[in-house]
Amino acid sequence: MNGTLPRRVTSKPLKVRKYVHFDDPLTKEHLKTFSRTAQQISNHSFLPLLGYQKSTRKIDFSVFPPLPKVKQRDIRFASHTDSAIYSQYASELNEKYEVYLENMSLSNAVLAYRGGIGYNVPFAKSLIDEMKGCGKCVVICLDISGFFDNILHFLLKENIRKVLGATRLTSDWFKIFTRLTEYEYVLREEIESKLGKTKGRRICDIETFRHVIRPLIKRNPNKFGIPQGTPLSGLFANISMIGFDLALNEKAISHGGSYRRYSDDIAIVLPSEESESDVLSFAQSVLAQHRLKFNDKKTCRTKFDLSPHGQIYVGDILQYLGFTYDGSKILIRPESVKNFYAKMKGNISRYVKSAKKKKIPLDELRKRVLIGRFTHWGDSRNFVQYAYRAAKEMQAPEIKRQLRNHVAIFDRQWAKLAL
Repeated sequence: MNGTLPRRVTSKPLKVRKYVHFDDPLTKEHLKTFSRTAQQISNHSFLPLLGYQKSTRKIDFSVFPPLPKVKQRDIRFASHTDSAIYSQYASELNEKYEVYLENMSLSNAVLAYRGGIGYNVPFAKSLIDEMKGCGKCVVICLDISGFFDNILHFLLKENIRKVLGATRLTSDWFKIFTRLTEYEYVLREEIESKLGKTKGRRICDIETFRHVIRPLIKRNPNKFGIPQGTPLSGLFANISMIGFDLALNEKAISHGGSYRRYSDDIAIVLPSEESESDVLSFAQSVLAQHRLKFNDKKTCRTKFDLSPHGQIYVGDILQYLGFTYDGSKILIRPESVKNFYAKMKGNISRYVKSAKKKKIPLDELRKRVLIGRFTHWGDSRNFVQYAYRAAKEMQAPEIKRQLRNHVAIFDRQWAKLAL
């Protein structure tokens, strides 16, 4: 109409995804040229998300005997073509969100779901370095309950519009927004109960989808909640909190402190106790406007002071993004280390018992996979290697000492079960 070409979403390299879904995986060559016009997106028939429940097993060592605790999270992930579309829209929206954060002086306050700014270790180090620099201060760490499940749709829509700098969402953006708020999904276990275990790169053909899968499709009936697991989920969650981030950041700064949020984990630093109740009540009231609330069980309050021997703490030991700080030592949370050893022992036990059941001679068992997962000789992404990197980046050799016996514990568990 105005002599310009149809708008295309910002093109950036897309990730090859090989999981099984309702469509075939896209090849690297296909993704290089993948592009859709706004009109094509408006008319696109999105497939339902595939859903499952992710369980994280942890051991509660605060009671005796220790009890296993299972934390469950609902994961919903998109088909291959839909994921590519969401990724490209995420790229466009992220560029504008970064500009928005910069203009609002929030670049150092919002930490999660942003590419190229670091990960939890430097973020935790930044907070602890601030504690060391302050000498005397108060830190309040808060956790938001049911973050993704309770994001208000009308607030999210309004904030997306602000970030895009638009008076209203265009038809393609409105389509993307509705697909991630009024989202449809099918549970993986229900599919398997009808079709059995999936074989091949695709769950089923079109006819089976129409007659078997379609009746299983569920829709989010609420005016709140977005799925976890799509390329846009984290960015949408961040954008939904724009008003909260602005208000809390300004409030903390007005009291001479600082504010930071990593997804649903919040840390507020204040120079003294005098402003603590005011800031905390303000945070609760602003969060209530988002119809969210804090998890009181995970609230952590730490006061730091100076003594002749250095910095000391009063109240709860500071816990943030998996680390603790007591005024002198930085450590990985003891519960995380204990859970690591429990996981190590459990995996060794299952491996050895499985071999015995299959009558495989124990001297023929290969430890290579287990060594890769549970020792410093293994994969660069395993827990021990992560701890070693954290010790180096934080200049905290005490972290490395926490795992100094991990090889001996591994060998003892192996020898004990291999008898």
